[in-house]
Amino acid sequence: MALVVKKWFVSKQADEQGNYVHIIGREAGFFGWILFLMKIDPTTELEIKKNLIIFTSSSFSGKEKHITPIKSVCSTYYSYKKPWQLSVIIAVTFLPFFGIGLILGLLYYYFNKQFVVAFIENAGWVGSFAFKPSAMEGQDIDEKRASEVVSIIRALIEAKTI
Repeated sequence: MALVVKKWFVSKQADEQGNYVHIIGREAGFFGWILFLMKIDPTTELEIKKNLIIFTSSSFSGKEKHITPIKSVCSTYYSYKKPWQLSVIIAVTFLPFFGIGLILGLLYYYFNKQFVVAFIENAGWVGSFAFKPSAMEGQDIDEKRASEVVSIIRALIEAKTI
């Protein structure tokens, strides 16, 4: 399931905590938003430092933290999925109702675009972070911004092999 981005920091220069990448996401949807307002929302967090990738996932039942040395990452990727088929179906289905289908189709398309950033350890474990846009958090994430994460991981891996 794709998460809504609460925090997005991606830079070629590390921040005060040593992060080149720091992404925090929460569960999408109305229920996730209510939990966010109550400050009890389960989150997923990706931190990329000079020597480590830290992947943390929390829920009501606990927390899991996976720490991977940069030198143990063998591959990284990102993907971008556009839900155009279902957007067209929604638009056509609700078009007879005063043209509201066009608005619903466009809204569905915008809020359900999905981006995935992932890395794969030499041992085969995949750390994956799927996210989508959110009007509430004001984070406008696009394909270019997702590809920056992969570029930074690649640059850190290459710096370790020289």
